Amino acid sequence: MSNRNLLVLTALSLACITSSTKAQGVADFYKGRTVSIIVGFGPGGGYDLYGRVLGRRLGAHIPGHPSVAVQNMEGAGSVRAANYVFASAPADGTVIAAVDQNSPMYQLLGGAGAQFESVRMQWLGSIANSNGVVYTWHTSGIATIEDAKRREVPLGSPGTTSDSYIYPTILNGLLGTKFKPIAGYTGTGQINIAIERGEVQGRGGISWVSLKAGSQTWLDGHKINILVQIDPRKEPDLSGVPLLRELVKSAEDEKIVDLITLPTVLGHAHWVAPNVPRERVEALRAAYAATLADPEFIEETKKLNMETRPQTGAQVDALVKAVAATPQPVIDKTARILGWKS
Repeated sequence: MSNRNLLVLTALSLACITSSTKAQGVADFYKGRTVSIIVGFGPGGGYDLYGRVLGRRLGAHIPGHPSVAVQNMEGAGSVRAANYVFASAPADGTVIAAVDQNSPMYQLLGGAGAQFESVRMQWLGSIANSNGVVYTWHTSGIATIEDAKRREVPLGSPGTTSDSYIYPTILNGLLGTKFKPIAGYTGTGQINIAIERGEVQGRGGISWVSLKAGSQTWLDGHKINILVQIDPRKEPDLSGVPLLRELVKSAEDEKIVDLITLPTVLGHAHWVAPNVPRERVEALRAAYAATLADPEFIEETKKLNMETRPQTGAQVDALVKAVAATPQPVIDKTARILGWKS
């Protein structure tokens, strides 16, 4: 055997040993531990539901088979939870964020209180992504965008960082609607109760998959009017509902719509802090992908009427970097419309 071939075989052997050692090290680390999924909203909403279904299967696919617990940490439209996972929680691969899909855009726009950097998050993947929608209750008298231009329409919202504030505020700025987001609700459960009681007349933003998963009885009973959808393409189920991009007039406004639309492509994604060791991130990404392909996971999501549109961690990372590449003048104008910049 030549010296060159011997060197190649030696290098391959060392690589295999290193890979095996790393895999064993990951398994040893996770064995007997608990992985926490931190949901940035209260119980009962889409983020909570997706987080819990993920949590019931994820541990079986992580080396060492840790237990998985879901914790709710509502506050500031999930900025509190994002800050915690990014900067305060143990950066060892035992804490996973399940926060608002708007978080990368919020931080990019200079949103108050954001102590995280979206381009440094280590993304595991996304379970589902879908269009954002704005809807009103069937007795509100507001059935179209044109109706919403004629009088004030109070809508439930967790806070000024959530899509329930972002979408209607952008609509007001670009189209002249009169939506009034009412902040302070901890999550979907409270907003739904407020809508049924007549405290508010709808919601300014929620993903279509979350709405179908959590409020199918409303849809079946024709209890809500879906006014507009936020995404580059229409949902197959919503072919008659206009896209926001179809309603704006100028090229500059289209760029603003493109910016606020990017998070809807991100969807129900999950990430860990920047300093989590790479071998654990790789193990979590593999476990995440395996969970989404797990027949038991797929069966449960079908029973719960939950959409699944899996994306890998690498795909999600590319989407976030696309958000970060938005031209600064577009970012500045969008931030001014939202009241995040003077």
